[in-house]
Amino acid sequence: MWKWTLLMVVALGSLSACAAPSAGSGPSAAGPKPHAQQTAYLSGMPAPGSKFAKVRPGMSRQEVQSLIGPPTSIETHITGKQFIPFYFGGDNYRTDWYYKGEGELTFSQRNFGTSAEILMYIRVNPKATGYQ
Repeated sequence: MWKWTLLMVVALGSLSACAAPSAGSGPSAAGPKPHAQQTAYLSGMPAPGSKFAKVRPGMSRQEVQSLIGPPTSIETHITGKQFIPFYFGGDNYRTDWYYKGEGELTFSQRNFGTSAEILMYIRVNPKATGYQ
């Protein structure tokens, strides 16, 4: 008897997993929720004509440096993902670029084992000293 009960539970579970969401539920109208690494954040609004007004989330370090020049200072730190066993995704470390009078840019690598870093966070702070 318990075998038939187990079979019914598995069958119903697989059917409910395949069911399409109703029209009023979930983010179907707004589209799929972006992956955490694809999401970039902008804190504050850069002034028109400022250095940070030229950069956009998703740009590489080389693109940013060619547009606005080198930062005042750079800090690199690991993230908590560094300690997850068998984690082979990106975002194991981040690099923060500080610009005097502009704010902070944070870069992170997309994939495990790549050195290509993309702009992830833009924090605008006109009173920034250029150091952490």
